[in-house]
Amino acid sequence: MKSNILYVDHGGVTADSYMYKYYGDLLRELREISNLYLFEGPAHDIPQIINNSEINFNIIIFGLGYFTQTSSHAFKKIEGLSQLSIPIVGMLHKPQTMLSEKLMFCKENDMDILLDYFGNSQAQVAKKSIKSWFTASPKYFHTRPIPIEYDVGFSGALHGKNKIKGPTQNLRTRVGELLNKSEKYKVFWNSSNTLEYRIHSMEEYASQMNKCKAWLGTTGPVNDISPRYFEVALSKVLLICNDMPEVNSPVFVDGETCMTFKNDMSDFEEKLDFYLKNDQERNRVINNAYELVYNNYTWKHMASNLLDEIRSL
Repeated sequence: MKSNILYVDHGGVTADSYMYKYYGDLLRELREISNLYLFEGPAHDIPQIINNSEINFNIIIFGLGYFTQTSSHAFKKIEGLSQLSIPIVGMLHKPQTMLSEKLMFCKENDMDILLDYFGNSQAQVAKKSIKSWFTASPKYFHTRPIPIEYDVGFSGALHGKNKIKGPTQNLRTRVGELLNKSEKYKVFWNSSNTLEYRIHSMEEYASQMNKCKAWLGTTGPVNDISPRYFEVALSKVLLICNDMPEVNSPVFVDGETCMTFKNDMSDFEEKLDFYLKNDQERNRVINNAYELVYNNYTWKHMASNLLDEIRSL
């Protein structure tokens, strides 16, 4: 029997749009294996909706979009929510803003499961914390019969204006300057600090990735990894990325499923040149990454794993 899920979100970010499509990718996969009802109204109405509905809801999920809100009122205790006798799940997002409020929201509302993409499990704000991933779907990211035109590609925000602090500050700018100034690389570079750089369709973006031998990924504001890492792997393109915290090492391992480089870029050219010149070694790493992600880490896997975890409570 399929579960009945009340999926709580905000701002229409679960729409099938390109810019923030991954906000709703788990929702779309859950729809395939459950009865899912999207709710974007006032959160304080949730207990009344559950108690008065003709639908026997089994699960409540607060989606990624809910945790993108910037008002502290969104993260207050919801009266009556913790008294409901069904599992409650929170998908923590944007921990660089209002993290303490978001964690307290999970704790005060007695959440059963925290989907933790950022390594906050030590906060113990839910009965169970599960390491999860912003991943991708082979429906959109796969090989295409497109000739390779470039050595290295990248498309995304520059993360300039001091958005990221520490060793990775302005890393994308530094990589872009090195690649574009060198005459030995054929480079596709599509990036800026405004939204003007955006490729306007998923098909065009994925196809551009297929035209490259390698594609850049860098960690985010809290050393997190974006869907780009998984998109590259499913596209059978070499992922090149900066050193990552140990929390990410089970998936992306230097020389096994990706090429990593130091944040000061002291080894960037040497390692990149090696993989560009050695097709056999590059393809070995590419195939390792593809097999691992395709068989274990797609959004379909994330949806199935979540329901299994909920049913085990």
